[in-house]
Amino acid sequence: MKSPDQAAARLHLRAAAIALALLAVSGGVAWQRARYLERKYIRAVVAESCEVKDLGIVWQRECFAQPDFLPFYGSSELVKKAPNKASQFFESYPSEFAISPVGRPNCTSLILLEKIAASGSRAPGRKIALCISPSWFLARGANSVGFEGNFSMMQATELFYGSPLSLRLKHDVALQMLRYPQIMQKSPLLATAVWSLAGDRLADRALFFAAMPLGWLQNAVYRLQDHFEIVQWMRDDHKLFHLVPRQAAKLDWDRLLAEAAPLVKPLPEEVPDSRFRYFDDDAAFLEALERSYEWDDLALLLRVVRELKLDPLLLSMPIEDAHLERMGISPLCRAAYSEKLHAFASTHDVPVVDFLDHGNDPEFFADHFGHPSAKGWLYFNRALDDFFHGRPMREGDSSPPDARTLSKSPEPGISRSE
Repeated sequence: MKSPDQAAARLHLRAAAIALALLAVSGGVAWQRARYLERKYIRAVVAESCEVKDLGIVWQRECFAQPDFLPFYGSSELVKKAPNKASQFFESYPSEFAISPVGRPNCTSLILLEKIAASGSRAPGRKIALCISPSWFLARGANSVGFEGNFSMMQATELFYGSPLSLRLKHDVALQMLRYPQIMQKSPLLATAVWSLAGDRLADRALFFAAMPLGWLQNAVYRLQDHFEIVQWMRDDHKLFHLVPRQAAKLDWDRLLAEAAPLVKPLPEEVPDSRFRYFDDDAAFLEALERSYEWDDLALLLRVVRELKLDPLLLSMPIEDAHLERMGISPLCRAAYSEKLHAFASTHDVPVVDFLDHGNDPEFFADHFGHPSAKGWLYFNRALDDFFHGRPMREGDSSPPDARTLSKSPEPGISRSE
């Protein structure tokens, strides 16, 4: 015969088991509800640039899963308001696809690498567009403020403990992340991954694999958090219920460019302080370009894209000629960025469009900080449209610069475009 204590203990255990079962069932129902809402509203928010999308994983993965979405990763140009911006231009599916923008100001290659590694592993063969900026490759030193401000613990943990990337590639990524030791203080688990992978010794690898189960658990918690934040964001944002109807259209680029001309505002004559201001001469410009960390980071980004079997396109704003001419930087020196970019893209077997011919066209720029205007965005949109549909790039958009031609041409100042 059972004692009263044993009976009470069994009763408590039964109650605990029932509570856990109910919790599991309610959690499963909540998860299924979240997945339903995410899939139901994904087309209504594809053009959105928001924190829950940029710093999370779930919605980026959902965008990769849609065959008529083109993931477009970049920086401040994706969030700055401008007529003809790609995400809004393609929102009504004029050419049978929509743009899914991901990026915020100061997102550079290493940040974009984390986002793609955490989100793109289930979409082999998918096309992806990567927008880079010349200013990334002319900054002196590491972009500590931008990296920390855009860093996502969720994405970094997924990169190291969840993505199918090779250990060699994770090792190389970890080495680059050591430039930003401040992020290690946010998570002992992430610090363990970075330091053990960067160390590359047998004991380091053993420590990394020992921490792997905790990493998987952390990833699961982060994904549940991501689902919860998405549902909460959908409840708070009324724009979700205004789905832009599909409207196929024949894109007459010449007509669209003519219509965009009145929307372009003249650039201010006064050039404000910027990341280009500190170049005193050609030598300083070329030294910064050659010594930039960004080339190694971009190489890692392209290795990630290739290991995930994605199909990339590199897009780059041109350098604004008039801006650097005022600083005394020569035409040949200004072309060095494009020359190096094309050589780099050739080495990594990736197509690149840098709009070099538009560097001396002030109507291409919305400001002196490398953002495209209503006209500039149309050139971007045309390149994205050609890329998505597998058409060859237009002549003049992606041709590497000819240094000999540039050396014989006149100084590319504002007067040439007036």
